[in-house]
Amino acid sequence: MRVRYHLVVAALIVTLMFSSFVAGWQFQASASTDGQGDIAKLVSVLAGGEGSSSGIDDVSLRPLETFQEVLNHLRKHYVSPIKDESKLTYGAVRGMLAVLHQPPFDDRYSRFMEPSDYRDFLDENQGHFGGIGAEIGVREVEVDKGQAKLPEGLRCPNCGAEITEPKKYQIVIVAPLPDSPAERAGVRAGDAILKVDDTSTAGLGLGETVKLIKGKPGTTVTLTLGRKGADNPLKVKITRAVIQVQSAKWKMLDHKIGYLHITTFNETTPAMVKKGLHELRRAGMKALLLDLRGNAGGELDSCIETASQFIGSGPVVYIEERGKPRKAREAVGGNHRIEVPLVVLINKGSASAAEILAGAIQDDKIGILMGTTTFGKGLVQTVYPLRDGSALVLTTARYLTPSLRDIDKKGIDPDVVVKQPKSKEVILPLSEKDAQAKAAIEYLRKQLAAPLRAAA
Repeated sequence: MRVRYHLVVAALIVTLMFSSFVAGWQFQASASTDGQGDIAKLVSVLAGGEGSSSGIDDVSLRPLETFQEVLNHLRKHYVSPIKDESKLTYGAVRGMLAVLHQPPFDDRYSRFMEPSDYRDFLDENQGHFGGIGAEIGVREVEVDKGQAKLPEGLRCPNCGAEITEPKKYQIVIVAPLPDSPAERAGVRAGDAILKVDDTSTAGLGLGETVKLIKGKPGTTVTLTLGRKGADNPLKVKITRAVIQVQSAKWKMLDHKIGYLHITTFNETTPAMVKKGLHELRRAGMKALLLDLRGNAGGELDSCIETASQFIGSGPVVYIEERGKPRKAREAVGGNHRIEVPLVVLINKGSASAAEILAGAIQDDKIGILMGTTTFGKGLVQTVYPLRDGSALVLTTARYLTPSLRDIDKKGIDPDVVVKQPKSKEVILPLSEKDAQAKAAIEYLRKQLAAPLRAAA
């Protein structure tokens, strides 16, 4: 009876995890209700209830037995008492998902979020979180050329690109947000983050560093910063606050060229973009520069609503799920096609939902893409909340552009290739060193001048 009890408990745990599967970084949140009938059926099978003969054919208990055996050995024989068994469960889930990261799956995106991580994820999708208010990135720094050959499969912590040559990456401040705790504390663009409190960032990825910096509003975090021209590292103590994420920014440039920078796709993005385009049109916009550089993506629905404001009508993207016919996600909201000359800036940091928008604009010939090839993430994940407050992010579909291009691991090539100059400093958008923005503005300026030359 005791063995059967343990099997039932283990079956419930693992089946609950499996029934939650199906996920993306266009992130469609889904209530975890699927599979509850399967759980009840499995309990009935294990208890010898009605329908048990067919249930045994459908469900293999061997993985559950192995899991339970290992857990029992840990409980009875591990050198120290296991006080929190949730860590063991979460570790087992991560280990299972880690298999998907390897051949033949090569899925870099399926992952598990503990309850605290999932709460942070929800806050960010709603456009706010507890932090210092700074955009953080990764830059490459020089290393000794005689360094030993790197192991295979090592990837850039920022863009995910495979690293084949000895390189070193440094976590840096791209820019503090205006009137943010970071700006008020004196943090500057280009500062290298050497430590977060007492933890060195050497060897940490971008996500790990960001997680250390974020925290409950009102608490403090101390950053040790390396600054160009400073003889010694600087220690800056910052009080965290509620940070409102501005997913879109805009301004009017010379020659009535509007500039719209979409930094992410969350719940606020469609409304922000609508407001930005409205204000630019009221100010007399004659051309538009849309900046998607460094935009890692976000919610699929947010992307569809945003893209609709540029393409007007028709398919934004096609979604292919296992065992289902290809489905078009159409533009929504009765919007009109963008009516002015348009250039879209893209780079290696443009991924996922940003590639959906760029691909729709390119395929519909609404504007031209300028910059460098995008990241190449043509997969959709869905977020499945679990009952203990954690969540599973699982790849569930792939997407194709309106012309049915599969861009996964390939990226979207720009119509006009423009590379940024090599620089040890972070190149800010629209700054003097921003060669891509300069080329785009010059292109749009000539487009606006062309009718005048023709009339003359």
